[in-house]
Amino acid sequence: MMKKKLLALAITTTLASSLVGSFAHAGLTDVLKVRKTISGVNDVYSGVKFNYLDRADRLLIVNDFLSSVQLDYALLPLKKERIGLDFEKLKLEAISAENNAADILLASTDRTNSTQRDAIAFQQAKSNMEFLDRMQALVASFQDTHFSIQETIARPFIYSGVRLFRVQGKIIVGSLEKKILGLSTKLSGNDLSGIQMGDEVVAIDGVAVEDRINELKKYVLGSSDEWSDNQAIRALTIRNFSYGDKNYTKIAFKSGALIKLPLYVNNPIGSTARVDVVSYMKQIGIPSDTSTIGMNFDKMTKTWSDSALTFSGFNTRTLHLNLKGLTELVDNDGQVALRTGYYINKGKTYGVLQILNFTAKTVKVGEAQISFLDGIRNFVAELKENQLPMVLDLRVNGGGNGNYPAAILGILAPEGAVYPGPTSGMRMTEYSRQLSESEFYQQAPGEDQSIGMTLDELHDVIDTTLGSGREYTPMYSYAPVIFDQKVKGFNNKIVALVTSDCVSACDMMSFLLKSTKRATIIGTHSNGTGAGYSSSSELNTTWSDKLRVLSSHMPNFLFGLPGESAETNVFETDSVFKMCSENRPTIADVKYSTTMLDVAKNNVGWLQTAVQVIEAQK
Repeated sequence: MMKKKLLALAITTTLASSLVGSFAHAGLTDVLKVRKTISGVNDVYSGVKFNYLDRADRLLIVNDFLSSVQLDYALLPLKKERIGLDFEKLKLEAISAENNAADILLASTDRTNSTQRDAIAFQQAKSNMEFLDRMQALVASFQDTHFSIQETIARPFIYSGVRLFRVQGKIIVGSLEKKILGLSTKLSGNDLSGIQMGDEVVAIDGVAVEDRINELKKYVLGSSDEWSDNQAIRALTIRNFSYGDKNYTKIAFKSGALIKLPLYVNNPIGSTARVDVVSYMKQIGIPSDTSTIGMNFDKMTKTWSDSALTFSGFNTRTLHLNLKGLTELVDNDGQVALRTGYYINKGKTYGVLQILNFTAKTVKVGEAQISFLDGIRNFVAELKENQLPMVLDLRVNGGGNGNYPAAILGILAPEGAVYPGPTSGMRMTEYSRQLSESEFYQQAPGEDQSIGMTLDELHDVIDTTLGSGREYTPMYSYAPVIFDQKVKGFNNKIVALVTSDCVSACDMMSFLLKSTKRATIIGTHSNGTGAGYSSSSELNTTWSDKLRVLSSHMPNFLFGLPGESAETNVFETDSVFKMCSENRPTIADVKYSTTMLDVAKNNVGWLQTAVQVIEAQK
């Protein structure tokens, strides 16, 4: 405890004396007495009903986090150039926010008063929620989709049974959970059956919808504005931050209708309860969906299960429902990783390949198991044999293995093609140096390598960077991309569908397709990420605070655009600032975004646009 207090006093010029409850107007001496009475050996006693994060706790967490960012976050110097980030100002503001947030305490002599206990517990719960919100907003300030922060015990989501989307510049109702809305009708006494897919929303809780979206954006981790916008729109009706203080949301529609929707908190069976959230939700009257909807007991397995939620309506993933001969290839977790099929339009046939992630190592079709890349190769070979063009759907792909994009480009490449490969870079930190040093120690006297970058060359890059005292290495390319020796060249036309939901390795896939001009890109743009995670069995990028409240994964290596020549392995000294793709999404060649036709007919507008582009190509 002494260390925590010393830390707090070292960065706090004054100790705020505003307290809730019996000590609302206490002076500094009284506050210190209260702290001593409540704290004892440690601050675990400051929470009246659950673990409460007082000022000393919060400052400990914030300072520890900011120190780790300064030491380990690979993009920190680059963010100043890309988004104008002033890290020193950000630090001061974060520390100031915790100094200015009052401690909410109750002396042990008053804890027998149940009314006071309940009142203080609610205020402490609210304080905890506000601190977690501030931490999320702090991380969101870095505008990095990869830079996340997680609560060790996660806050549950609140939701209303309505999902909203941006379509053609408007915010519309895209999908509904009819079971929840039916229950809400009974609870509220209002007929909610009039809410229809496609209804335009103009305001949320009395605030213009665009203004509310901008309010929520400050909590969204995103490398591009479109991604942040989409996530904030989702958060209008389903989120686990910025809870508010009401048990309902009011949605105003362009038609003039104003509908009050009850909110529910999602507490799945088996999840660890956050008692501070439970206390908060109880006070403002948001019921648990588990208790409200009900649970089912399976007599055979003797287990309880939640009633499932099923949203019906628009889904960005349903393009495949327009295809013939659909094949789904699932990964080891039973999730669909690849879909293949054929779109038939005006008597012509087009092959469609949906790549939904880059994480799967193997995929299964029925009982047959093959590698992820062979799943793609087999379909490409089929299109090659039948001389059919390809529509490559990358719109909803969260990324994964950074080696896959170059391999897939090789599968799609014409015979004899050699392309420049994606580039990597490194911020010289203690972590990155320790991680890379073991790779440079070669037990063999030399390397037999005719193309690409050798470990000796990479060692020289690191050595030169250290010798010159530079913060970043130059960008470098491990190897060029060579056409796949199994497919032996694919010359057919390709268009690729891309949105900001194409993240990380999918970003890499997008800029490789564009830089090589191997595909015409249709859509808006990719996410705009340019950093990822590199780890070993001994080292990883995980940060966790001393109180085990929060954890984070800090990106520690960079990736970016290929060079102009496949023969260049190492680029100029300041190439990180030119080539790293962070906050620089791959922009589509042909602009297209979701329309009402896509909402009504499973994204068929995307396929129709793809066909038009293919047919216009020579």
